[in-house]
Amino acid sequence: MRRVKAFLVALLLFAGTVLGCHFYIGNCVAVNNPQFSMWSEEEKGKSLAALTQNMNEACIPVFGSSEFQHGADTAYHPAQVFAGNRFNPMLIGAGYYQCLSHAVTLAAIEDSMTMRKAVLIVSPQWFRKTGVVDQAYTSRFSETLYAGMLENEKLSEETRSYISERTHKLIGSVDQKTLDHVDLHEKVLWKKEGNVLENLQETIWENFLYEKELFSISTKVTAAGIEKGDGLVSEDIAPDWEALIEQAEAAGEEENQNEFFMDTASYKLIQPYLDEKKDKDKDAVNGYQNSPEYDDLRCFLQVCQELDITPMLVILPVNGYYYDFTGFPKTAREGYYKKVLGVAAEYGAQVADFSGEEYTKYFFKDRVHIGKKGWVMVCESLYQFYQED
Repeated sequence: MRRVKAFLVALLLFAGTVLGCHFYIGNCVAVNNPQFSMWSEEEKGKSLAALTQNMNEACIPVFGSSEFQHGADTAYHPAQVFAGNRFNPMLIGAGYYQCLSHAVTLAAIEDSMTMRKAVLIVSPQWFRKTGVVDQAYTSRFSETLYAGMLENEKLSEETRSYISERTHKLIGSVDQKTLDHVDLHEKVLWKKEGNVLENLQETIWENFLYEKELFSISTKVTAAGIEKGDGLVSEDIAPDWEALIEQAEAAGEEENQNEFFMDTASYKLIQPYLDEKKDKDKDAVNGYQNSPEYDDLRCFLQVCQELDITPMLVILPVNGYYYDFTGFPKTAREGYYKKVLGVAAEYGAQVADFSGEEYTKYFFKDRVHIGKKGWVMVCESLYQFYQED
């Protein structure tokens, strides 16, 4: 009897804690606030609830990686360019996010999307020989998003099988516990083969993760000063792109006076190591052209196709001045751009192709991340895509 009472007391305390956290989270997590959409925070990309609660009729998910964390405090970043604009791109990504993670996320949030468009900002560094690294994929993995993907019955068996096989291969060598959870999700939500106990276990675990992710992000949202919003602004006024370009060029002329035309702070970081970087990549004749990332990119576009979402790929270049310095063959870079364009053509995806901007001054912040002028040009492509019928 004592054990039963102790169990009941513990259960009540647990339930009270969960309910308390639930109501606390409900008051903290930003809802209907465009500021949240353009907030560049890694944890945001892991929370199914936080993402879906902030989707609206003027929101397009924009998937990318570490570029979102570069230049966020400048006038050229989407968070500044689109502040006060009706269009509010939902920036999803941080370092180590790549095509496969984004395919999972898109499938999970699709049902909450009013605008049937999605953008993927493609970075050359994703397409190394390894593709996404197992530890990187595991560190960005979200069980709630994976479960949401599995529950999306619009996805074909082939697509879910591809995602499952890649996930097992990548996570299996890093985190067996998470892989066990993946197996349970697949057995119950996809294969529909769970017994009564497994179905109950899945329900409890999903609800726990849902609240845990929301609680985790609520603390960051509060610290960032992002509150519940009043909804979208009614006016849709295009930014003055010409003025922004002129501003970016003027700022570049003032700050980026080095042989690579990158930000001064970024240049100072690499300056002590330049002698050892000279011609180090001259043998990379097939650089970025042979990678499993191409099939992951196809998977992302296949998800778009199956879910009736119009995709746009933003093809980022590399800093041509720096890559020439390291000897990375221009023919290899051109081969990579051509291959990504070929994959886009396979699926009829729209493309914002910036591969011709390798030598555009002030386009880059550093060796690969876009900076002042680069962000303005990318933002304009996002806005044009949003405006299309």
